[in-house]
Amino acid sequence: MKHALAARLPDQLASRLERAILAGEHRPGERLPPERDWAARLGVSRAALREALGQLAERGLVLRRHGAGTFVSDQPDARRADAWTQLLQRQPLMQADLLEFRDMLEARCAELAAERADETDLARLAACHEAVAAAYAGRDRPAQVRADVAFHRAIADAARNPVFSYLVATLLALLHEHVHISIADLAPDSAEARALAAQHEALWRRIEARDPAGAAQAARRHIDFVRQRWQRALED
Repeated sequence: MKHALAARLPDQLASRLERAILAGEHRPGERLPPERDWAARLGVSRAALREALGQLAERGLVLRRHGAGTFVSDQPDARRADAWTQLLQRQPLMQADLLEFRDMLEARCAELAAERADETDLARLAACHEAVAAAYAGRDRPAQVRADVAFHRAIADAARNPVFSYLVATLLALLHEHVHISIADLAPDSAEARALAAQHEALWRRIEARDPAGAAQAARRHIDFVRQRWQRALED
């Protein structure tokens, strides 16, 4: 008999599909396959798939349109991140608290990613690293924010723990705001911009090298750097 605490199939399937949506495997607005065909492809019953999709609909990740099918929400992260964003707007000084939380979360994510990332994860991380390096070499601030957040989300997904993926996903909008604030005064090709690029490089290389301790240390150094910039900005 399976362990009593094992998740039910619809719950496991909902988590699997949620990770796929948040990882961008199904794009916002995309029509998902018909339930009968998709269930056969996934090797599950149609009832299990229908229940899993119902859970995702309750979370705002998919929309079920009668007679038209099931679609990925246009903003799959917005609903879950809204409460965090409102809290940050009401209490701007929570940036320090967020950094403390990011230090704990991202160091562990990096550590696990170095242990568990498969070839698909490593390929995604390589692409995200190239994108963030290119963005910081230019002057497009929104592109820098998007690339930076995507890089950290890819690390969380590579940790292969759905709780970490869920936490990072719920904080997406907040992370966008936080990163934007963190680099608001960052001059292109400055010493600090080059330092950030080097930190991302170190983090990616430690994960690629399967070095959990080195990856965690690289993540902490990155957050420490961001924390120091934030503290200096408060003092100015």
